[in-house]
Amino acid sequence: MRYSVLLLAGVLLVAGCAAEEPTTYGPTVAGPTKKPKTSAPAPESTLPEVEKPVERVTGGPLCSRFSTAEISRQLGLEVRKVVVSKNGPYSVCTWRTVKAVEGEGVVTITRGDGSLYSAFQQQVVAEAKSKKARGRKELEGVGDVGFAIGASVSGIPNWYAGVEQGGVLTGVRLSGAGSKASVGTIKAFMIEVLARG
Repeated sequence: MRYSVLLLAGVLLVAGCAAEEPTTYGPTVAGPTKKPKTSAPAPESTLPEVEKPVERVTGGPLCSRFSTAEISRQLGLEVRKVVVSKNGPYSVCTWRTVKAVEGEGVVTITRGDGSLYSAFQQQVVAEAKSKKARGRKELEGVGDVGFAIGASVSGIPNWYAGVEQGGVLTGVRLSGAGSKASVGTIKAFMIEVLARG
């Protein structure tokens, strides 16, 4: 009997202790986690930047993409404010030199539909040849197809270039006594015009 009383007391003791322990366990409450401060910069993106396509514009919007000072530096002579005009199916930006001397300096940008490329090329070649400027070169790597023609005649450089790119015709001209006009400058100018619109 004594043995059963002890057994019963042991069972009650274990049951009592078990009753005091929770039967469900919930989340514990902890303080905020501290993150160590680092001075390392955020990693650079390895994704390539998406290039926006160049919007080809004509008339005033195209002309306004070049300042008078930029055109003066390009030609190597001071030019007046741009004049925007239409010449048949073409829109034309024209800058003329401030000082009217023999072989007046001029810079032009001509823009039209790409279907006019052959006609424009024939017109420019005829004009250049009438001024005895016959140094024709293909403009490789500029536009879909392109050419430059010109020369320095009687000390006056006179250069033209035409390019068809993406269905748009672009023509440029640099000329004038004492100007920087050359096959190199006409090509560089054409690349800049195409890059800006």
